[in-house]
Amino acid sequence: MRTACSCGERPIVRLAIGAAFFCASAAQAQVAPDAGQLQRQIDQNLQRPVVAPSPAAPAPISGADHRGPKVVIRRVDIVGAKLIPVTELAAQLDPYFNRPLTLSEVQTAAQQLVGYYRERGWFVRVQLPTQDVSDGTLRINIVEGRFGRLQVAPGTSRVRRDFVSTLAGRDLNADEPYSLSQLERGLLLANDLPGVRAEGTLRPGQAPGTSDLALQISDTPLFAGLVGANNFGNRFTGRGQGFGTVRLDNPSGFGDQLQISGILSERLDYESVSYSAPVGYDGLRASVGYGQLHYQLGKEFADLDARGQSRTLYAGLSYPLLRSTERNITVGLDVSHARLEDEAFDVTLRRRDIQLATLELRGDARDGWGGGGGGVTAARLSLEGGRAALRIAADRDQDAQSAGVEGGFAALGVELRRDQVLAPALYLRGRFASQLAFNNLASSQQFSLGGPYGVRGYPVNEGSGDSGALMQLELHSLLPMLGIANLDGYAFFDAGVTRQHQTPWRGWDTAGSGRNTYPLYASGVGLAWTHTRGFAINGIFAVPLGNNPGGTRSDQDQDGGSTGPRVWLTASQSF
Repeated sequence: MRTACSCGERPIVRLAIGAAFFCASAAQAQVAPDAGQLQRQIDQNLQRPVVAPSPAAPAPISGADHRGPKVVIRRVDIVGAKLIPVTELAAQLDPYFNRPLTLSEVQTAAQQLVGYYRERGWFVRVQLPTQDVSDGTLRINIVEGRFGRLQVAPGTSRVRRDFVSTLAGRDLNADEPYSLSQLERGLLLANDLPGVRAEGTLRPGQAPGTSDLALQISDTPLFAGLVGANNFGNRFTGRGQGFGTVRLDNPSGFGDQLQISGILSERLDYESVSYSAPVGYDGLRASVGYGQLHYQLGKEFADLDARGQSRTLYAGLSYPLLRSTERNITVGLDVSHARLEDEAFDVTLRRRDIQLATLELRGDARDGWGGGGGGVTAARLSLEGGRAALRIAADRDQDAQSAGVEGGFAALGVELRRDQVLAPALYLRGRFASQLAFNNLASSQQFSLGGPYGVRGYPVNEGSGDSGALMQLELHSLLPMLGIANLDGYAFFDAGVTRQHQTPWRGWDTAGSGRNTYPLYASGVGLAWTHTRGFAINGIFAVPLGNNPGGTRSDQDQDGGSTGPRVWLTASQSF
């Protein structure tokens, strides 16, 4: 009888504690974070966007010498062209026909064909043989570059030199024309391998018209990493937190990597381990990993003994569709399984399994647009879909009467970044990120506005919703530091909008705000100092603009903290 009674009362006890937990949250006017929100916050901190440096302005082309005897060219005889039609090449010389030209101008005209080949990625030499041009016909010999052989310099290293050389020379075939894109792709893929440095030099080949690639392969350090501290944490688990990452680069010699990361605050700890390795010789890479998080809420929720955990197992593939110094496109597929648990008074309130698959396309491109030195554009497009399973009956019943997150879900993500050089020490940075959900989402999949990488005048997890959009504008000024460090000062403006529930239900607005969709704004200044030896400090001062429609009171954010100016600080040392 005692056992039967105990089993029968357990769901009632769970419901009572769950109701007390959420009622306490409402009464105290704070929103308690769960394992899903905290895991999402960790993911955002570990995946900080990196913007590539802007390209230098192109060097000016010197003008032709207009002195000396002149000839008139009426037609051209191009010999040796196979990769590009002769008529297409001849059309590039139309501006030089039927007008007096000096010898220097004739040579300049011929070099136009070299540039035309280069624009299409091919190597070529142009020759003007000794000739009589009195009849108006100019003969141009085209020597299209052909690949000779790949030579690997001798040396000792832990990297498998045969593997790297095969990767670098995969698209180069002996005695066949080769393009700049083929040469770049191989060398860049070789240098993308952790722990590997590959330097290639073109040299004259043994056969006329051929070039050999001399490859110098060396190791980079086996161990690398980063340690630091910041105040990016959640108010209920501790704002101050330490973090660290240790990498073991290329331990097997085949360009693999083992990485261990961790974050520790007063009431939260997170650990992850991942391993990645190349598959084949064309840039395909596979990865697997595991991460776990444990937390316990403090502040107003300390008396509830609210705690929880998440465990995530993931695997992925990535492949570079395009790899060059100017443009890159990579496609990736990731799958994961996460178990998220929350409890209070030693009673499990939520146990949710999230299965997720993400297809992602990302890329970047350098250009000379704008005239001030050009810039870099980076973009990411992702489509994710999965299934949420609620394992606790009381949680499942409550979900069925409210958000209805159990079952399948899908969301589309877009991110666009641009760094535009305005002057030698001045550039403009813009970023847009958004998520469009097709149904209501679990907390781990939602879009968040607040935090140091969002609308910076608000705390982490502020303005969470199923769908949302974020826009950031920053004006940066680079300050000289005697060559030992970089100092980057900037002013910024952030704006975001969140849709709390993609599909609201009756009774969703327990706070009585009446606003399922609302905006947040902030502005401020920042200063980033980076030493050449890897030490970096970054400080941000942000002020919220306007009120917070999602706040629990007019003077409070959702985490119970006071609305007002906010300072974000981080310091790190790479090794």
